[in-house]
Amino acid sequence: MNGFILTLDQSFLIDVAWQLLNTVILCGVLSFLLYKPVLKFMEKRRERIQNQLDTADEKLTDAGRLKAEYEKKLREINTEREEILSMARTRAAQREQEIISQAKKEAETLKNRAMTDIQREQEKAKDEMKKQIIEISSAMASRFIKASIDENQQKKLADEVISELGDVKWQN
Repeated sequence: MNGFILTLDQSFLIDVAWQLLNTVILCGVLSFLLYKPVLKFMEKRRERIQNQLDTADEKLTDAGRLKAEYEKKLREINTEREEILSMARTRAAQREQEIISQAKKEAETLKNRAMTDIQREQEKAKDEMKKQIIEISSAMASRFIKASIDENQQKKLADEVISELGDVKWQN
C-alpha cells in the first residue's frame, strides 16, 4: 500500500505540478496580455478622476472669485446708489431753495407792485380831493361874490360847505 500511495502521490504531484505550471503560464500570458491594458485603464481612470477633481477645484475657485466679484460689484452698486441718492437729495434741496427764493422774489415784486398801486391810488384820491376842494372853494367863492352878504350869511354858507365836506376824511 505504500507504493500505491506513492504512485498516487507521484501522479498527483505530477498533476499538481502540471496544473501549477499551466497556472503560471496562464498568469504570465494573462499578465502579458491584460496587465498592461488594465494598468493603462486604471491610470487613465486615475487621471480622469484627477482631472475631474482639478476641474472641480478650478470651478470652485472660479465660483469663489465670481462670488467675490459679485459682492464687490454689489458694494459698488450700493455705494453708487448712495451717491446718486445723495446727489438727488442735494439737487432737491437746491431746487427747493431756488423755488423758495423765486417765490420770495415774486412775493416781493407783488408787494412792491401793490405798494406802488396803493400809492398811485392814494395820489389819485388826493388829486380827486384837491379837485373837489377846488370846486367847492370855487362854488363858495362864487356864492360869496353873488350875494353880497353879511357876516351871518358868510358863517351860514361856511357851515353848509363844511357840512357837505363832513363825510370826507383826509388820508395820508
